[in-house]
Amino acid sequence: MDNLKTELLTGLSANPMFIPAWYRYDEEGSRLNDICMEQCKYYYFHRFERNILIDIITELTEYLKDSRMVVDLGSGNATKTMLILDKLLETHESLTYVPVDISKDFLSKTAANVKTIYGNKLDVHPIGEEYMVALRKVKTMTDKKIIVWFGSLQSLSYEKQLDVLLEIRNTMQVDDKLVITFDVTDASRKDIIELSYLDPEGYSEKFYLNSIHRLNREMNGNIDVSKFEIKNELVANSKSDNCSYVNVWIEAIENCEVNIGKLDLTRKILKGERLYLNEEGGISSKHTIAQFEYLLNKASLGMEKYWTNEHVGVVLVNRQ
Repeated sequence: MDNLKTELLTGLSANPMFIPAWYRYDEEGSRLNDICMEQCKYYYFHRFERNILIDIITELTEYLKDSRMVVDLGSGNATKTMLILDKLLETHESLTYVPVDISKDFLSKTAANVKTIYGNKLDVHPIGEEYMVALRKVKTMTDKKIIVWFGSLQSLSYEKQLDVLLEIRNTMQVDDKLVITFDVTDASRKDIIELSYLDPEGYSEKFYLNSIHRLNREMNGNIDVSKFEIKNELVANSKSDNCSYVNVWIEAIENCEVNIGKLDLTRKILKGERLYLNEEGGISSKHTIAQFEYLLNKASLGMEKYWTNEHVGVVLVNRQ
């Protein structure tokens, strides 16, 4: 809790103010995220991600067939990872499944659900921690493993993407494999991207504002969302050592004062001032294949094979 309070206080004391993106992922946030992915017609990534995984699953699992353990970073409800589990279990009597999620309550439900579905075919070992802590635990597991990271890398800033990839690299043994999905949508399609991450039906807004509601509930805050307007913007970047991303923020429509009791923080917010709902460097990153390969190389990881459709890339990665 002390680390959590420190990170929140750092963000809310900064100029501009921000709440870390991960803070919205409590049990309610995870539920709202699933609803957004399943029901929002503007949110393209989940649909195109599932489609490409279905299309390539036979070819992909040929590279993974010797592995006995699947580590699922940011597992959510595990529906995409089940595509791999189902295929591998056609030729394996059993597998070890290690779902990792920051929301322990949501993770326990996912673990129980997959255990109900697969029974004795799956030995489930959930880890309810943030990535870096979880990966250090995974490092002690010596079975030949597949690490899957579906749709979550893009939720981190570029610097944190690299940090996690470096930790994954340190976790992997020589024969382990890493499978990542990422957004390859051309940054010139600004309208499509911005609608996807702030849709007119309000699915994404409810998800993003969960960080405010959680702050008010858990930290005795008094932020009145009716005094703010939620906005977003695509920031395009074509440099090889970076990526495009989306910023999301709430903007004050009048002067107000916020108090966060458990952080001992009081702050005046002027009309037009922004409170970002992500760290600097944004969320929802968009990479070209060249940008993604550059990122992997910086983490001493190699791109063994990749597949793409209109919006999503899937890359098979090995340790260099």
